[in-house]
Amino acid sequence: MNKTYLLKKTRRISLVYMAVLIIISIYILLKLLGLYFSNEIITFKNLVYSDLDSSFFTKIISSFNPAINYYQKNNVSDLDIENYNQIEALYGYNIPLVSFIMCKNDYSYVTSYENYPKINSKGQIVETEDDERYEHDESVFASHTIKKEKQVVNPINYTMEQLNDFPFLLSHFYIVDKSVPRDKVITSKFPVQKFLSADMSINQKEKGPKILIYHTHSQESFVDSVKGNADDTVVGVGDKLTKILEEKYNLKVLHHREVYDVINGIEDRDKAYQLIEAPLKRIIKENPSIEVLIDLHRDGVGDNVRLVKEINGKNTAKIMFFNGLAIYDHIMPNKYVTDNMAFSFQMHLKANELYPGITRKIYLRPYRFNMHLKPKTLLIELGAQTNTVAEAKNAMEPLAKILYEVIK
Repeated sequence: MNKTYLLKKTRRISLVYMAVLIIISIYILLKLLGLYFSNEIITFKNLVYSDLDSSFFTKIISSFNPAINYYQKNNVSDLDIENYNQIEALYGYNIPLVSFIMCKNDYSYVTSYENYPKINSKGQIVETEDDERYEHDESVFASHTIKKEKQVVNPINYTMEQLNDFPFLLSHFYIVDKSVPRDKVITSKFPVQKFLSADMSINQKEKGPKILIYHTHSQESFVDSVKGNADDTVVGVGDKLTKILEEKYNLKVLHHREVYDVINGIEDRDKAYQLIEAPLKRIIKENPSIEVLIDLHRDGVGDNVRLVKEINGKNTAKIMFFNGLAIYDHIMPNKYVTDNMAFSFQMHLKANELYPGITRKIYLRPYRFNMHLKPKTLLIELGAQTNTVAEAKNAMEPLAKILYEVIK
């Protein structure tokens, strides 16, 4: 009798347990379906922030997988979830755990971001205290606008039919960061014919520096860098590029080596792009002969990712060109977006022609990264923290050659 009673009681408990599980499963399913048909961002503290922009299953994974904080320790802080706006969430510094473990991708992290006013999902300003307040004569920055066109660049290894196929173009040439709203990734923003025909040549007859090399994040270093030695950072790599361009290609270069990502002795990248803008404008105004700007960085990837290509018998760090799309033009306008993209596109094509495999896909993010100062502006991610100093400096010879071939 007792056994029968216990058996019935156990069955009742099991049925209740199963009913609870069914209810919870239905609730979760309904929530996921709701996510699929909305733009909701799930803000779990210390979990991935995702714009849920691809397939249904991708949305589930991106929303619920834990993440690995992958940025400098001095930047780690508790997140204020209540005030964590959508753009910041989409622009967060976390990596999906599953993708990280499976090593499906390498990741750009804090090497290139701007700390501008908070923007909500509709692109409206939420907070303006960090907006730009510089007072400068902007007319000087309209010089050297790319208006001329030349014979179409010969896209070695690609046909015009392929380049005019928008899905092909995106998949073979670009990595679109998740922070870029997908309704902004449209054909009209990628005018291939203009990319190919924009005249990137410089006026070598005019006296004065032609190229300005600088480093918004001067502290970026490499796996074997000696701490405190600027020669082992991207600044030292910039010195090498400057020397090659001047001595081998007879191009006058101004290398700006000042530091903008250290505040009160502590590395802080939050406002580096804002802090460097005024000095860059001053330099350009004082040197109107400058036509080309190069912001030289190094990327950040998983510790098991090696961005190396053998070039001329040397292990060489891979190069990635980077573009800001300036999609929030009411805050950060950039009339040179198409010119900037044409420049990186031609550089990418020339690199594939001269040194196949040396470049990664062009990376796209939504802001402007001071690329509004000149039409011929490049932001270059040189290798990553897993590369050696020698590998980074080995990349300067091919990079200089690629640049010279595009601007000569």
